[in-house]
Amino acid sequence: MKASSMASALFGPVPSRRLGRSLGIDVIPPKTCTLDCLYCESGPTTHRSLQRKAFMPPDRVLAELRAFLKGHAGSVEALTFSSAGEPTLYEPLGELISGIKAMGGRIPLVVLTNGTLLWDPEVRRSLKSADRVVPSLDAADPDVFSRLNRPHPHLSFHEVVEGLTAFRHEYRGAYHLEILLVKGINDSPEHLRDLAALVRRIHPDRVELNTVVRPPAVPGIEGLSGQAMQEAAAFFTSCPVEIIGSYERKGTVAPTDNLEERVVQLVRRRPCSLEEMADALSVAVEVVRAAVQRQREAGLLDVQDFEGHLFVVPVQPDDGH
Repeated sequence: MKASSMASALFGPVPSRRLGRSLGIDVIPPKTCTLDCLYCESGPTTHRSLQRKAFMPPDRVLAELRAFLKGHAGSVEALTFSSAGEPTLYEPLGELISGIKAMGGRIPLVVLTNGTLLWDPEVRRSLKSADRVVPSLDAADPDVFSRLNRPHPHLSFHEVVEGLTAFRHEYRGAYHLEILLVKGINDSPEHLRDLAALVRRIHPDRVELNTVVRPPAVPGIEGLSGQAMQEAAAFFTSCPVEIIGSYERKGTVAPTDNLEERVVQLVRRRPCSLEEMADALSVAVEVVRAAVQRQREAGLLDVQDFEGHLFVVPVQPDDGH
């Protein structure tokens, strides 16, 4: 996929720890986002923005999706608005979601969002037809929000919390609130107690407790141990809590065409291990390893060690040359 020119809106299916095989829908140019989170697995934000735009025509996305599902519907367990940026910056999001739902089918439609634009009534309306919306909230106060999420300067932490609360009152689908914990930044008992108080106020259906498990945007950012995650989960008592675990292999039913292009497209959105890519692309690990090696020789991919695990990552272009 030629991500820089937005040639395709679809990527994957990708291995997702919470959704299984997820067909990604990406309508945002990389890396356009309202935040520049220290932990982001998609790398640093290059364009922080609050301006919503129609980055590509909805009809074009629907045509791509129709063509893909005609031959590969059985390989997908979720359709997921997810990208290297923030999906709600796509202005015709509501129109696109309605068009996907009108296609019929039973594949759940999920939106993964950082939740920072939910103060806007139009953004909240655009999400009403999604089966599940997963906004994020990593901070309990403006200082941690500024340090960890590095927001656009015109974003207000209190406005973000109000948006998350307002969305709860209007949305009838599954509302899962993701909280990502970073060692030494938002994992203290005091901060966790304050986060738990905000969760009670927002009242989601579920908390998805996450941590850093892939190479982050900023070196030195660390995730929590399994035990620390269990201890953190105990603070959240107002709704069910799910600790997001590692991806489990599902077998081999995904499409296998355009292997090298699909390998590159996977890791442009998130670093992946060879095993994850092999499962998502329905080929043997050795086949993926050979494809990755060819792309390394071409200067498009590299391999990075993160906490003792090897991940395939994209080579960042040198914009100065």
